[in-house]
Amino acid sequence: MTIEKTTFDGFDAVEILTSEARLVLVTGCGPRIAFFGRPGGENILYWDRDAVQNGEWKLHGGHRVWITRPYADEAVDAYMGDNEPCEAEISGNTVRVTSPKHPFFQISRGIQVEVLSENEFSVTNFITNEGPMIYSGGVWSPTCINPEGKVISVELGQDDATWDAVTIVIPTKFAGNQCLINDPQVSFTEERMIVVPQGRVSKRCVCAPKGVVSMRWEAQNLCFTKQQIGYRPGGRYPLGGCNVAVFVGADNWMAEMETFGEEQPVAPAATIANQEVWSLTGC
Repeated sequence: MTIEKTTFDGFDAVEILTSEARLVLVTGCGPRIAFFGRPGGENILYWDRDAVQNGEWKLHGGHRVWITRPYADEAVDAYMGDNEPCEAEISGNTVRVTSPKHPFFQISRGIQVEVLSENEFSVTNFITNEGPMIYSGGVWSPTCINPEGKVISVELGQDDATWDAVTIVIPTKFAGNQCLINDPQVSFTEERMIVVPQGRVSKRCVCAPKGVVSMRWEAQNLCFTKQQIGYRPGGRYPLGGCNVAVFVGADNWMAEMETFGEEQPVAPAATIANQEVWSLTGC
């Protein structure tokens, strides 16, 4: 396993390379995880540094640190301040990348990646309140992927429950998008919600206590899984208690595998986080 500073698509970056996986965090803008895949293989993540822009802000893609706000799951400060150059710290098998604080919201955001094994990584998104006033929100962990030929699934229910219910929220109109309720891209088994991207805008938000969302790419014999760590039953999560979401962009330009951390007050100097474990395996 090696960790070294490098460049990626013109940005300063840090590359983590094991025998089974390559992960690149860009530090020149973000923070972002811009590449995840096999060594020498294709990028699982969607990445295009110039494709989507809102004023001076650019999406770029990859895995990002966004923020949900109580009663406004996607406000302007969800993404505001994630285009700036960041500081990177490397210590043993861990990389920590942190943005400067936003000049108005006084929030810095960051990603910490710890290598757990050759094909498994702890990926923790965090925000810190660096201002003198209280803030509130939750840490949102959206991961952009290239959806062509992929199948996305979310594990439903609880294995040890004696009384259980599954909550699924369908945003039908948001940010200029309109989604079908009866969407042929979405189906269910008794254990999973399955999304097969077919190019129509779609979003499904789920209360998924297991916190598991996976992408299967059979053509490459590849499975990418994110598992949220620390889901708290009864906690305040966005959209009526949802902690996992899947989004499909128009014409399959990208799809997202998302987890939401619990929304809570963030006192001055306090940090809140949303931890995931990423794994890369064969199908």
